[in-house]
Amino acid sequence: MSGNDLRRAALRACVALCVGAAVAAAATPSPEKIADAVAETNRLSGRSIPVLLELTLSIGGRERAATVVLASHPTGLARLELSSSQGFVERHLLQGNSYTASRDGELLNRPYPFLAPLFFLQAGSGAALRAALVSYGVASGQAVLGRLGDRDCYVFGGRMPRGADGEERMLPSLWVDMETYEVVQIDRPDGVRFRFGPSTRFESIQAPQWIAVEAPGQPAARLEVVRVAPANAPAAAFGIQWLSAPANP
Repeated sequence: MSGNDLRRAALRACVALCVGAAVAAAATPSPEKIADAVAETNRLSGRSIPVLLELTLSIGGRERAATVVLASHPTGLARLELSSSQGFVERHLLQGNSYTASRDGELLNRPYPFLAPLFFLQAGSGAALRAALVSYGVASGQAVLGRLGDRDCYVFGGRMPRGADGEERMLPSLWVDMETYEVVQIDRPDGVRFRFGPSTRFESIQAPQWIAVEAPGQPAARLEVVRVAPANAPAAAFGIQWLSAPANP
C-alpha cells in the first residue's frame, strides 16, 4: 500500500471514529434528563421515603455471617446494625459522604463499608439526585455510555480507559440501566464498589434483591434482601450518638 493509500485509510478511520462518537453523544440524553428519569423510577418504586431493610450477610464465602437491619433516608442518611454470628454487634452510619462505624460501642478506625448509599435509589427529584452525586464526588454534569454485564448503562461521572491488563480503572461514578433507569452500580472515590441486583417487589416497595460490596484489599461481601418496608426514621435518628447508644432490649 502506498503512502497516499495509508493516509487515506487513516483519514477514513478517523472520520469513522468521529462519526461514531458524534452518534453516541447524540444518542445519550443530557445528565439532567437521566437524573429526572432515575428520580421518577425511584418514586414509582415506592422507595422515595424512609425505608427499612432486613438482610443477611455473607463475606469471603462464609454464608450467613450476620443478620443486618438497614434504615435509609432519601436526604442522604443511612444506618446499619449488624449482628455477627460471632457474637459482636457493629453499627455503621452514613451521613452524605461521611462514613463512621462502631463495634460493641467502640469506634472503628477502618470499618468494612457494608453500608451502601441507598439514598441514590430514593432521591425523589433530579435536582436532589444531582446534589447527592456532587456530595459523593461524582461529576454530575457528565454522563457517558457503559456496559455492565448484559446491561447497557448511562454512567454519571464518566469512565477511564482500560489499563494494560484490560481492567477498567474506576472513577467516582453512578451506573444507571438504560431501559429501567434503575441504579445498578456505585463506585466511590476510594475504590469501593457497590452493585445492586435485579429489583423485585417487597410488598409496596420495589428494591434490589441483593447488594454486593467490593473493597480494595478486602474479601467480597454480599447482602441478600429479605424484607423491605416503610420506616419510621426521622432525620434525627441518624445522629452520631447512635453509634455508642445502648441496644434496644
